[in-house]
Amino acid sequence: MAESGVALTLFDRNAAALSEVADACRDKGAAVLDRAADASSDCDVASAVDRAVDTHGFLSGVVAAAGIACKGDVTTLSDEAWHATLAVNLTGPFLLARHAVPHLLRSRVSAFVAISSDSGVRGSRGYAAYCASKHGVIGLIRCMALDHGPQGLRSNVVCPSFVDTPMAEALLKESGGYDRTFYERRVPLGRFARPQEVADAVVHLLSPQASYANGMIYVLDGGTTAGTFG
Repeated sequence: MAESGVALTLFDRNAAALSEVADACRDKGAAVLDRAADASSDCDVASAVDRAVDTHGFLSGVVAAAGIACKGDVTTLSDEAWHATLAVNLTGPFLLARHAVPHLLRSRVSAFVAISSDSGVRGSRGYAAYCASKHGVIGLIRCMALDHGPQGLRSNVVCPSFVDTPMAEALLKESGGYDRTFYERRVPLGRFARPQEVADAVVHLLSPQASYANGMIYVLDGGTTAGTFG
């Protein structure tokens, strides 16, 4: 998005990492507003959205991308882990939508994109809270597509499988002996997604090239959910 010249507002609870990303976007020539904020905090999200509109004048596109994963089935998952996962992964997109949609509707054309997961369209053993939250994101986006499509707002969701990120590396360490090669062999394309590939899908859904995409579930998984493989 920075390369396309749009003005950006970025927020994340990791202030140091946020500052690094914001500076990289500025190096691309983008006007960037960044602030440390928690995606699961109603007050933080409201403040970030208000400041974005105050600074840039309007909103035309929003991306809900914050996410965490806690391992555990329904018998082992703690209340704290359950509530934390849903707070970030599901309540976070809801809060962002609640505060951003009124501003998005004032734009002539606008789009909201959320990041779910391939675990939002199928189960994942040992990740009850994560799967529940990611399935919920898809339901939320589908309702937004119906509720606000008539008002000109397009709402879509991207569902990646494993992406080559630090979060994926952390999940692999919890995988109970299965290494990266094991999971890559289960992907028809034979590898994890690259972060840039997810970014490209998001940018497309925000763009005029996706002007008729609304309520779309974009499963970006190299073919993993297409059927049985290997």
